[in-house]
Amino acid sequence: MSPSESSGSSFAASDSSSIRDIGTIRSILATMQQTRVLLDRRAPRDTPRLIDRLDRLTDTHRETDISFFRHLVRMLPEAFDAIASLIATHEAFLVKPRHPGAPVREQLAVALYWLGRSGNGASAATVAFACGCSEGSVIAYTGRVVDALFDHRRRILCWASQREKEDAQAWVAQRAKCTEFGNGWSMVDGSLIPLAFKPGGNAFHREYFDRKGQYSLNLQLVVLPTTLRIIDFVAGYKGSTQDSRAFAASDIVKRPRRYMDEGEFVWTDSGYGLSEFTCGPYDHVVAAKSGDFRRFNYAVSNVRVRSEHAFGYFKGRFQSMTGIRVPIKDEQEHHRAVKIVVAALVAHNIALRWDGQEERECFIDLSDVSAPARDAWHQMQVPSRVEEEKEVEAWKRRMQAQRRYDAAERARRAQLSQYRLDLDRRDRAKELRESLHTALFDAHRRVFADTTPESRKENKTEAEYQEMLRRRAAQKQARRQARGSQRGRGRGRGAGRRRGSSRGAGRGGGRGAGRGEGRGVEGGRGLEDGEHTNDPATEDRGEGPSNVPM
Repeated sequence: MSPSESSGSSFAASDSSSIRDIGTIRSILATMQQTRVLLDRRAPRDTPRLIDRLDRLTDTHRETDISFFRHLVRMLPEAFDAIASLIATHEAFLVKPRHPGAPVREQLAVALYWLGRSGNGASAATVAFACGCSEGSVIAYTGRVVDALFDHRRRILCWASQREKEDAQAWVAQRAKCTEFGNGWSMVDGSLIPLAFKPGGNAFHREYFDRKGQYSLNLQLVVLPTTLRIIDFVAGYKGSTQDSRAFAASDIVKRPRRYMDEGEFVWTDSGYGLSEFTCGPYDHVVAAKSGDFRRFNYAVSNVRVRSEHAFGYFKGRFQSMTGIRVPIKDEQEHHRAVKIVVAALVAHNIALRWDGQEERECFIDLSDVSAPARDAWHQMQVPSRVEEEKEVEAWKRRMQAQRRYDAAERARRAQLSQYRLDLDRRDRAKELRESLHTALFDAHRRVFADTTPESRKENKTEAEYQEMLRRRAAQKQARRQARGSQRGRGRGRGAGRRRGSSRGAGRGGGRGAGRGEGRGVEGGRGLEDGEHTNDPATEDRGEGPSNVPM
């Protein structure tokens, strides 16, 4: 058989096998089209719907039944009804004539039940069995509720009102026993939202790997210390992102005067860096040097601990935040996980308005909250006309301050280099912390033991600060001596070369005279023109504007 005949027979065999495969596929498709249910039907579960059980629990008005209601959907009946009314008009729940779907309250109950569970208890099969619906309904109901809550994020996760601000200022001042501390009436902190599954597919899993050895999302919250209400957030960054970088995306950092008046700031921890509108404790290495630093850190931590309470409150209510069961394989799944986190924040912010002492103790110890603040949480606050006018005036004032701040910043950036801007930012932050440190000790009638204002700005004790000054002075003197000796050697070499050129010229012409003149001119050019060497080892790095990068 010739090669051409052999190849022709192989092509024919390939065509026949392809025809058989196509026939097999067509038969499978025909069978699927004729079969309505592909899987075997399972026995009826006869599980009542979750919403029916919730209605029965609320009808009894017994405390034990209300507690079980809270256990199922992680909030009180009043908060549940408020959320249902809020999202009922969302486009995700539009009724289709031929497919009306489940009521909004039923879909909300299933979604909240899923958000309140973690681990295997949050699987679609387990939630479906507990809620009396199918696995597909769990996914569909949860998706609609998440979309509806996510779209209300700007309305619910809003900045503090004037009344909330004044209450928070009073609480912080009373807590720290220092009036100046009241200017920091909000606090920011970051936390990790673990993922139940390792990201795969097109998602780069290393970006989700955090410092705790798990895959997670980064979440930043700005909260009020009185009610633990969330007034700002940053979500979407991956677990490997530093807290300071994530918080830099907040609108507070970009436009601080829009949210805070002059002199106000946000409490942070030591990992957020320094700025004129944030203040945090000294680093733990610095705090180990002196009791003066430790006393300030204790006062700051005594106030800032409320931000950790806020995270514990949030994760205690919705325990799915301890391990989100969303397999992230691409950017779309990443956005879905972020939307779930934000939707949970919205639901939490609404629910805590009805939480009482029992609800707080169910999740976290909130014994430090004052009685007036607890009373303000029991029901939704309806501001009066006077309060609304105060809010409008406050926003107008802050918007004007932000415009002035932007104009001043543009002028500063046009005049200064980035290096000088960074130095100025650090200096302002150190001045803010020093003023608070001094005010705290004055309020507590304490005397600084081994630090001074200058040494505290350098994060040192007075002894360390004086040693640093002596070391800098010695280094400066050594550089001056090195410059002087270098210039002296330059003068000696130039004079010797000029004398050599004169002797060469006196002996006569020829090549020797030419070489002597050439060496004399080259050796004396630098000295006569006033130029100096460009050797980095001999340059002055400590004086003058030459070492300031522009």
